Amino acid sequence: MLEYKHFPDREAWLKGRKDFPGIGASEAASIVGASSWMSASELWQLKTGRKEPKDLSLNEQVSYGTHAEEHIRALFMLKHPEYKLEYRPFDFMYQKERPWLRCTLDGELVVPDGERGTLEVKTAQIQSKSQYAQWNNRIPDHYLVQLLHQFLATGYSFAYLTAELMYMDGSSTLRSYYFRAQDYYDDMEWLLEEEEKFWDSVLNQKTPNVKLFL
Repeated sequence: MLEYKHFPDREAWLKGRKDFPGIGASEAASIVGASSWMSASELWQLKTGRKEPKDLSLNEQVSYGTHAEEHIRALFMLKHPEYKLEYRPFDFMYQKERPWLRCTLDGELVVPDGERGTLEVKTAQIQSKSQYAQWNNRIPDHYLVQLLHQFLATGYSFAYLTAELMYMDGSSTLRSYYFRAQDYYDDMEWLLEEEEKFWDSVLNQKTPNVKLFL
């Protein structure tokens, strides 16, 4: 059963992340070794209070992504009037039996028959052929893991990831990628097992095993 924990603003939401510990969607890739920014060990140190999170508020790319989100979301909705948008920017969403596995969505998409999906908004700098390849008819692995986590948290049946890809010449393109949960059930089962083991290591103050994403 899907549950919500609501907070009135961002400050309360950030405090809620400390008062009600758990695993968010953007952290899932670290657990399975798919993140280039943080290892499972580093995430474990944050979750067990051994390390404080970095302040990224002055990071130019992070700031741009934060301010661009509402506009990219609006453009997506203009292109997809078949969906109704629901936006809960300060809610934790989770299944009743797994309150530690949660997400806060960039949007919820609802079709007339009541089917629900998630909307994830991204911005990305494309500065090499290898970076372009990660977005060529696919999305980077760490973002796919994030979507799988959201499927687990919400129980929703589909997802869109819409991204502004920004190139070195100053131009940009907006791309959208569609996913159905039913195509990833095996991957979701694997991810759930890995996250359960990681969360157990947090609760028991035991360093997690190193993961290698292949």
